[in-house]
Amino acid sequence: MTSAEYQQLVEFLGGQFTEIDRRFDEVDLRFTELRQEMLGHFDEIYRRFERLQTDRRGKALGLV
Repeated sequence: MTSAEYQQLVEFLGGQFTEIDRRFDEVDLRFTELRQEMLGHFDEIYRRFERLQTDRRGKALGLV
């Protein structure tokens, strides 16, 4: 392999790794967005459980 061929290979592989890195960044962003969405749903579920628990306590004390 000549020096010029080696340089071409390095440039080619550098471009390939740059593209792969970009794709990993995109996947990472999608997972981050999904995680935020899931956490939002869990927050809503916990809020509803909290409200049910408060209602149950109120009924148990005869306040409702």
